[in-house]
Amino acid sequence: MKANQILGEIKALANPEIAKHSQGFFKTGDGQYGEGDIFLGIRVPVLRKVTQ
Repeated sequence: MKANQILGEIKALANPEIAKHSQGFFKTGDGQYGEGDIFLGIRVPVLRKVTQ
């Protein structure tokens, strides 16, 4: 499997609701320590299935 195929699969699993929650938890707002971090909202067990 090629990298662009893996990225496509990962992006297809994105969950905006989970991503929004994670952005608040990790403080990604202006001036906060996580500023600029991007979350897709994919839980680790789901991500592991794609990467195996």
